[in-house]
Amino acid sequence: MVDSILAGLLDGASLAAHLAESEAGDIETDRQPSPRAARLDARRRFARVRQREALRDVLPTPPAPGEQYHIISAAKWDFWTWVPEMITWLGGRTDWLYCSTWTANRAGIIEMFQLCDAGAIGSIGFLTGVYFKRRESAVYATLLGGLRRRGFRYRAFPNHAKILLLSNQARGDWLTVEGSANLTSNPRTEQYCITNDQALWAFYRDWFEESLAKIPE
Repeated sequence: MVDSILAGLLDGASLAAHLAESEAGDIETDRQPSPRAARLDARRRFARVRQREALRDVLPTPPAPGEQYHIISAAKWDFWTWVPEMITWLGGRTDWLYCSTWTANRAGIIEMFQLCDAGAIGSIGFLTGVYFKRRESAVYATLLGGLRRRGFRYRAFPNHAKILLLSNQARGDWLTVEGSANLTSNPRTEQYCITNDQALWAFYRDWFEESLAKIPE
């Protein structure tokens, strides 16, 4: 299975075509990924497969309601890796995805929209730092354009908080992830705390809503 995935990722021509098709509606610039960028995206996709396998080895099941996990990653996965895995925990759908990060990478943003369009994410509220908007302008354009076209909200401000909120009200699951990592692929040791608790989820949800309601800077 892994060999077949890797073989597909290394097919540069078909990969570039796939990226162009899947991302065409989410880019507000004239700049398309170069062949080199496409190859880098391919390696990152394969790396995410391995990261999710490593995460499942450590956390095969979610915390029960009222339970909390504390994890140190030893650079085996990035912060985005949590999102698809938690959606699986929630039965394949989260009613909400709230995300706060200082900066983010293109691969995670594209996958977020793919999950959204597949019905796995109901609604999104996204916060970043001003650094992301100024220094990652192409990724910022992808994120902002994709969120606006889907009717979701975004704000950049002097923000360094790293928080994820997912929920499935019908199942009674309210997942909060607090961590040190950004939504990037930097290979660093990071710490995370994941909690299944509605009161904590609502506390952070209120902060997200207050932040998103303020006039963008």
